[in-house]
Parts: sequence; structure tokens; C-alpha cells
Amino acid sequence: MRKLIVKRKNTFTASHMKVRIFIENVDGDVELGSVKCKEIGSLKNGETGEYEIPNKHDNIYLVYNKILPNDYYAVHKIPAGKKTIELFTSPTYSPRMGNSFEIYTKEDLNKLGLADGW
Repeated sequence: MRKLIVKRKNTFTASHMKVRIFIENVDGDVELGSVKCKEIGSLKNGETGEYEIPNKHDNIYLVYNKILPNDYYAVHKIPAGKKTIELFTSPTYSPRMGNSFEIYTKEDLNKLGLADGW
């Protein structure tokens, strides 16, 4: 097992919404994009969560709509290994698309010049 750290940026956009975090799991109770998933936690605005995940390569799903999870989620592929994974998420202002959440790695934030404010 290894550690997954997810940091949610404190923003006004979607500040009232919880982000639910799922991982692929054949025994999961939710199906996202025809993949069985299990919820491992949730984050409120500005929170950071730490979770234990398997060492195999996997997909992490962030669901930001409790009623329509299949329509409103973001996915991030995680490579196999024992290294701690650190991800960052924030909503994008888009009422038409439900204020979707983006998932970034530390390298993504640096490349895009978004590292400040986390």
C-alpha cells in the first residue's frame, strides 16, 4: 500500500460542493464510465485528505455531483509503484458544465504557472 494525498484548493467557485474520491475496485458499489469503483473519501473546500491505495496502476476518480456521478467526474491515471502520489484539484467556473474539477500533479502546476495559492 502507498499514500495518496489530494489537496483541494480553497475557491469561491463550487465552495459548497463536496468532492468525493473513488478508486477502481471490482467490489465497488458505484460504476463510473463502466468501471466499478469504491469511495475512499471526500473533501470540502480547502481540505487535504490522505488515503491508502494499492501499489498497482490505477485510476482515481473525483466525483463532484452526488445525484449524477456518471456525468460529472474527473479521472487521473496513477502509475504502479510504492511512491506517495500527490494530486491537486480545483473547480473550473462553468455553470453550463457543472463547475467541473480539474486534477493536477505538482509538475502540472509548475508547468502551467498555477503553483501559487495551494
